[in-house]
Amino acid sequence: MISRADIQGHWVRHWIKAPGFKDHTTRVHWMQVGLEYADVRVPLDRPAVPGCLADLSADALLRLAAAEGFAGHVTLGGTHCTWHREINWHGVPAAIDVGDISFDAEGRMIEAGVLAEYAELWENRGAGEGQAMRFNGAGYAGFLMTRGDRFVLGIGAPEKPATGALIDALRAGHIPTDIATLFDGIHAVGHWSGSTATADLATQSMTEGRVVVTLQGDAVTWHRIGFDGQADTVEMTLETVVA
Repeated sequence: MISRADIQGHWVRHWIKAPGFKDHTTRVHWMQVGLEYADVRVPLDRPAVPGCLADLSADALLRLAAAEGFAGHVTLGGTHCTWHREINWHGVPAAIDVGDISFDAEGRMIEAGVLAEYAELWENRGAGEGQAMRFNGAGYAGFLMTRGDRFVLGIGAPEKPATGALIDALRAGHIPTDIATLFDGIHAVGHWSGSTATADLATQSMTEGRVVVTLQGDAVTWHRIGFDGQADTVEMTLETVVA
């Protein structure tokens, strides 16, 4: 039996193993506050973006699309944890995300797939009090988890179409006219200072080192950089705060 208390924190993945596959270099951050969470996953070998995404080749876009991010809430039952992806960078998922949770002698979490064959090893690097914020606006939902001066953020369209067909087109060397849909939204990990959140690592690499969210009362401003490299702001409203 696992409890809500067991999964709280800022979890960093050491590795994932599946039949014929092992990855220990992708940078994966999952922050859990209460039943709310946000998750971001960025490959180590992701190419740099010198200008804007619209200038890149199909191959470079394909490599960028290997990043992942999702956010929402969890439900617990026995030793199982189900991550409900209310937003997902790759669109509405085709399968439910359920893991069987256990812990080793050092307190690290071992997650074994229930509906898919895989295992992951996680270490908790959480520090400070946790806070979960949900916000909405302009067709987007946002999830901001904070612990101390660290955060994990997810902003996306809840009904974003699955991106599989777009990725298949990139794999074939073709850039679809609606490719910007794939890169819509943001998932990031970074540091918090006063009322601003600055991304250290993000699915949108051109946002790294920049302020991505500003809070002022119930007003949330997402500082977005579009597929064309243009910066704008999206105004959203803080809906809930959970400590």
